[in-house]
Amino acid sequence: MNPSDASELPKSLETLFQDHPEFIILENGLSVIFQQNPSHPLISVQAWIKTGSIHEGEHLGSGLSHFLEHMLFKGTERRGPGEIASAVQEFGGQINAYTAFDRTVYYIDGPAEALDETLDLLCDMTLHSTLPHPEVQKEKEVILREIDMTLDDPDRIVARAMFSTTFREHPFRYPVIGLRPLFEKVDRTILESYYRDRYQPNNMVLSIVGDFKRSSLLKAIEKTFGSVSRGTLKPVLVPGEPKQLAMRETRLSGDYQTARGLVAYKIPSMRHPDAPTLDILASIIGSGYSGRLRQKLREEMNLVHSIGASTWNPGNPGLFYVQYQCAPEKAAKVEEAIRSEMEQLAKTGFTEQEIEKARRFAMVSEVQSRQTTSGLASRLGLVTALVGDVHYPRRYFQKIHALGPDDLGELAEKTFIDDHLSLTSLLPTSTEAQVRPDCAPKKLEPFKEKVLPNGARILWQCDPRLPRTFMRFAGLGGPLYEDDGQQGATSLLTTVMARDTGERSAREVAIELESNGGFLTDSSGNNTFALAVEVIPEFAGQGFQALSDAVLKPAFKAATIKREREAQLAHIRMSDDEILDRGRNAMRREFFGTHPFASDPCGNLDSVANLDESSLKELYERLIVAKNAVLVLTGNFDAGTLLPMAEEFLAKLPDQPFEVRSLPFKEPARTGELSEIFPREQAVVFDAFPDVGFQPETEIIGEVLDELLSDMSGPLFRSVREDQSLAYYVGASRLLGYDYGSFYLYAGTHPSSTQAVFNCFDIELERIRSGNLTEKELADARTRLKVHNRFSLQSPATRAARAALNALYRKPIMDWKNYEQRLDALTLRHLTDFAGEHLVPEKRLRFTIGPKND
Repeated sequence: MNPSDASELPKSLETLFQDHPEFIILENGLSVIFQQNPSHPLISVQAWIKTGSIHEGEHLGSGLSHFLEHMLFKGTERRGPGEIASAVQEFGGQINAYTAFDRTVYYIDGPAEALDETLDLLCDMTLHSTLPHPEVQKEKEVILREIDMTLDDPDRIVARAMFSTTFREHPFRYPVIGLRPLFEKVDRTILESYYRDRYQPNNMVLSIVGDFKRSSLLKAIEKTFGSVSRGTLKPVLVPGEPKQLAMRETRLSGDYQTARGLVAYKIPSMRHPDAPTLDILASIIGSGYSGRLRQKLREEMNLVHSIGASTWNPGNPGLFYVQYQCAPEKAAKVEEAIRSEMEQLAKTGFTEQEIEKARRFAMVSEVQSRQTTSGLASRLGLVTALVGDVHYPRRYFQKIHALGPDDLGELAEKTFIDDHLSLTSLLPTSTEAQVRPDCAPKKLEPFKEKVLPNGARILWQCDPRLPRTFMRFAGLGGPLYEDDGQQGATSLLTTVMARDTGERSAREVAIELESNGGFLTDSSGNNTFALAVEVIPEFAGQGFQALSDAVLKPAFKAATIKREREAQLAHIRMSDDEILDRGRNAMRREFFGTHPFASDPCGNLDSVANLDESSLKELYERLIVAKNAVLVLTGNFDAGTLLPMAEEFLAKLPDQPFEVRSLPFKEPARTGELSEIFPREQAVVFDAFPDVGFQPETEIIGEVLDELLSDMSGPLFRSVREDQSLAYYVGASRLLGYDYGSFYLYAGTHPSSTQAVFNCFDIELERIRSGNLTEKELADARTRLKVHNRFSLQSPATRAARAALNALYRKPIMDWKNYEQRLDALTLRHLTDFAGEHLVPEKRLRFTIGPKND
């Protein structure tokens, strides 16, 4: 599209855009945009580095970009600390810099006669900085104080809360300055590596406006920036933000007198065609005295001290936000009024007068941004570095001058909905509970249970907070219930059940569910299997029918069995190629010997190859019976509708005996040292011990020891990974049956270091057995487990899975209710006694897998 396309612009704007900037790219990849302005003997030179806090890769959240911004003033190959700023001051100029999510910008404004020196200074600081060692620590302390300052600023606090609430995956969730714990870990090596990777001429835009001759400018650019070779830019993956499905909230409180809040809706980036329209909406709603929100909430309702609306959308997604300040006791009403106004926008419509007012506001803003050389250089840098279109301002205004009331109404209707909404507020501590009292979330009701006459069980818990319904059918299964030579049958059976039914193909089932925003999944493990459906509430009936058909009417089509069997065999082969998986499975076979638990749930190549329609049907008839059936319903659903359907479904299950299998296992089949040669660069080591399984009284002790030995700040990790650099990874894990299992340590290391790692295992386990764990270690492990438990219980799907397992394992359905109390009841003596009984050398299988050690 040419700049002249679309609607014509008013003469005032045509005048504004009549001076076209020039754009060139040097041989080293540096982009240069410049525009002559001889009206004043001034220049503004800006270096836009296309890197910001979202580009910090494995160090996301550490504030590397902002740290570098500070450090680039501290010395180069030709200049010492402070000399760059002094040189600028000597010619009467001004120098500064700022860091954003997507860019870092350095700029110098000065007299036209200082053009050559200005370019030399900017080139030197951006491309030749030395990051002096003494200055790194000193500047680090400065930034730590700056971080502390941001934590004292209530407006920044509520803004930071908004970003962390709205963005769950995108790096926008981290503050540009970084999080203190992550920033404190940054050293000069990390900083220099980031500098070398990102500060390349082919990752920069030079924006220059002022009084200069074109030929002189180009010569000076070539002499400075043009003399630096093109660099190799490593690609940086910026995680996208998943679609938001429901409203989010964060409530903060502190020692403040005024309430502050943000109401934000997700919108597209500034590159999207809707961006100009959204800016006009923000202007109509929240700009100036006549803005709708000010007129309604301040002038008419007297609810706020101040209120405004704006857009922030340099990346995707962006935000359309309303910011307010009010008396604490009015905060709840303010939020309700804002949401009501936003929801009514499409219905109340817009007038041509409002739109024209907003256009004029936009024009005034554009004019003001171009009044100075610095302002115009910033504008040109923005459209070049972020948008990639020097004609963007013209296209922007062509768009807004073509808008009509219907355009705004349609966009408002699809933008201002709860699925795009996030709310944050910062209140005085005494009024924290007053926010949205009518909408305060209620505590979840306990799971309810009903046992049908045939022995099948229904568990349900309504949770209307999210528009999602979860259904899970589960039963006992896995290695203990499979015949010898047919290991992996439960896994294949569950997968086949989730494919074809007697009435519909796998494709038809998938299309129906996915068209209704749902899906059907299967899972199988060491002790159980499950089929689960997730749908939006309006289609709960269709979702339930899909689950019912999968359980009651599997088709067992030969082609499907063959296809899924091949997929399972492929999975086994892939696991055998991964040294950690291969080693774990080999250790498991040696540890459990002839016990069925020796088999991985997926089976082995020989056993899975033997599985056919007959063997799957035989296992189906044994497992899919009423007395082995647990159906769990969670999420948003109408119990009056779904429960009768559930009873009708479960009543159709065969009412026949089901044997809960139990095969004692007390001691490892093999102890001592074993190894397997496997041609890889690394070796993996295992120390396996007996475990107690799911026994209520002792299971939690093993869980705490698992956490202690897996903690990345714990003694084992520090010893193996940090202090001695012996392993790539190290930790603990458990393989659990009902009343037996294995507790094991593992590490990936160099083949020559296996014994050194085993020595670390021995030292740490002896420390535990000897009672030398500290109260702080136990307290920290308790805290981590409590937090993990709370996080996991947020999800209705997770609660459904845990409730089903508890029912099958004959535990209280909601055993997590007293989880924290059980953790608090543990003492160091419990850990010492458990380790002294189970984690002892005489019960240990020490297993190594790796290349032949010459």
